[in-house]
Amino acid sequence: MEFNPIELAATLVTLACVILGVKRSLWQFPVGIVGTAIFFVVVWQAQLWANAALQVFFVFVQLYGWWYWLRGFNGKRPPIRTANRVWVAISVAIALGVAWAGSWALTAFTDFGLAFTDAATLSVSVVAQYLLDRKYLETWPVWLVVNVASIWLYGHAGMWLFTGLYVFFFFNAFWGWWEWRKAMREEARAAEGTA
Repeated sequence: MEFNPIELAATLVTLACVILGVKRSLWQFPVGIVGTAIFFVVVWQAQLWANAALQVFFVFVQLYGWWYWLRGFNGKRPPIRTANRVWVAISVAIALGVAWAGSWALTAFTDFGLAFTDAATLSVSVVAQYLLDRKYLETWPVWLVVNVASIWLYGHAGMWLFTGLYVFFFFNAFWGWWEWRKAMREEARAAEGTA
């Protein structure tokens, strides 16, 4: 089985970005922007239109995240926080509703068989990336939803490197949750010690 060298490059750079994200490194943002640009080429060639649009969105949202992680929390770096879980669940439900509407357009104007899955990876990724950029712990369970949809989508498209990448990301979300929760507790203890 031959792999597309651009797909391999996108896989490796995106893998590095996500691991840097788990480790809360600011390097995730410039690495992510490069990975997103390469990823765009691959999904555009595969005619995964919603995923291509998602990559354009990711460039801008990673620039925002980079700024926010540096100075966006009252002029300083933000701590890891928890979001209102009802708000997160409603946001994911709305994203799935948007995906349903988007899939109607994709079905009407393209011949791709997994239009809802393609649209859902876009819309739910928006929620997950917002939570990541704002340093909310709940980013990780939302990424689980994205990862499951992406495994199905890329497997259906025969993009086996991306499929494998998202299998890794599925398990990585559990690691990210654990790492961030541990760091959040350490940050809280440090804040109590200085109070």
